Amino acid sequence: MEFWIAVLTGGAAVALIQSIFGIVRFKMERKAKKEDSAGENIEKKLAVIERQNTVQCTALRHLLYDRIRWQGQAYIAQGEIDFDDRRILNSMHDVYHNGLQGNGDLDNLMTEVNTLKLKQKG
Repeated sequence: MEFWIAVLTGGAAVALIQSIFGIVRFKMERKAKKEDSAGENIEKKLAVIERQNTVQCTALRHLLYDRIRWQGQAYIAQGEIDFDDRRILNSMHDVYHNGLQGNGDLDNLMTEVNTLKLKQKG
């Protein structure tokens, strides 16, 4: 009788241990699948963010180009420019040309703006 109790108890212990290992393995596999899925989602989100960044930079470059061109032509038509206005326009051009990789189309305009007579305050 003691023999059968030992066999039944030992078999139950083995079955319990196997069940615990099965649960642990299931949870580990589930966690790995979630991490893989999360990695794919991050890559997709990064691709979207990169695309949005490219579009926004392009839009900003076009806006700055238009604003610099419009203001520069207005100052050239006036024949003079205020010191602060020239400084701000040069700063905008620097962002356009160097920060946003503008194509240099405004370089001649800016050269002409920078040779304008400075307005006298008064």
